[in-house]
Amino acid sequence: MNRITANSTSGMLMYGSVALDREADLEFAALAFPASMKTLETFLVNSPENEDLLLLLARGYNSYAFAILETELDEVSVTGPEHKVESLTRRATIHYLRGREYGFKLLDNPALEEAARTTDLGKLDTELASLKKDDAAALFWVGYGWSSAINLQQEDASMLKSLPVVERMMARVVELDEDYNLAAPLIFHAVYNASKPEAFGGDPKVSKAYFERAMASHGEDNLLIPLLYARFYCTMVQDRALFDELIAKVESADLTLYPENRLVNEVARKRARFWAANVGDIILEEG
Repeated sequence: MNRITANSTSGMLMYGSVALDREADLEFAALAFPASMKTLETFLVNSPENEDLLLLLARGYNSYAFAILETELDEVSVTGPEHKVESLTRRATIHYLRGREYGFKLLDNPALEEAARTTDLGKLDTELASLKKDDAAALFWVGYGWSSAINLQQEDASMLKSLPVVERMMARVVELDEDYNLAAPLIFHAVYNASKPEAFGGDPKVSKAYFERAMASHGEDNLLIPLLYARFYCTMVQDRALFDELIAKVESADLTLYPENRLVNEVARKRARFWAANVGDIILEEG
């Protein structure tokens, strides 16, 4: 009976998840996320293989870490204090890895999961090739959560060794569905190629190409694209003029035009305003 109740409710929860996507108050959303996640986990206890619940949890934990925790982490990384940086880094890592684990459960591919965890790249490539478009969402949240945790724990060699796994996963997501979640796979590759020094594989031309593809498809309704374009690509190439142009686009946008994306666009605007005020920390003044 509990499983039947959970299964009958999961569809309603999936349909109703847009309520949080439409939230305009970031502080309210920050308080709502944890309660929402624990409610979903309560239902999952009674129906552990429910795909709707697993997707909501994979997306939810990754989104909470990015939209709430990393937004605050961006700011305290500049303003301090250091103990706050450490606390937010630890918490964001925990939630990104939770999102990864729910993504693995949703993917339900033990052979792929084993190959990924053991860094068996040959086996991983074989399993990735067998995936279909319907697997794109689960694979994205696995790779996104994993890569984000790695980014926050760059001094951890055990985490860094998984980078080739993440690269393969996210490349396959683009092949399967590059438009998933408002072009999120394209955004990932754009940021990834701009966040690494060129000596370590970063490539500004590749980053720009991915950003332009994402801008062409969702540059108006997903303001994270111009925000991250400015924050990462413009920082990499030290292009202040393009930075100002992109930030102005985010700051001047009418957030009521795309109500289903209100939360993500509020996050983009908050970060845009912060980096506009602190641009000297990422782009050097000419002369």
